[in-house]
Amino acid sequence: MIETEVEIYGKKYTLRGTSGEEIQAVAKSVDQRMKELFGPEPRLLDPSRMFALAINFAEEIYQLQLESGKEEREIQDRLERVVRKLAILEKMVEL
Repeated sequence: MIETEVEIYGKKYTLRGTSGEEIQAVAKSVDQRMKELFGPEPRLLDPSRMFALAINFAEEIYQLQLESGKEEREIQDRLERVVRKLAILEKMVEL
């Protein structure tokens, strides 16, 4: 595990993970989202604001999962069409 110091919404944290670059990227994303939701100037956040942030991230994750599932189904459909075409070609070659 790698320890990396980051700053999120004006406060420094030491976070651990497998990659310092990934930790920095995630921290930057959280910092940006907090600034979008609560304003650029850091201030004390009450639990309801933190809940709003958690819901915001959960919604984003949910949307990404939906998009990923759709892409996966599209790939599966294309693969099935290719397999059907290959089966037709195979029958034509046998003739």
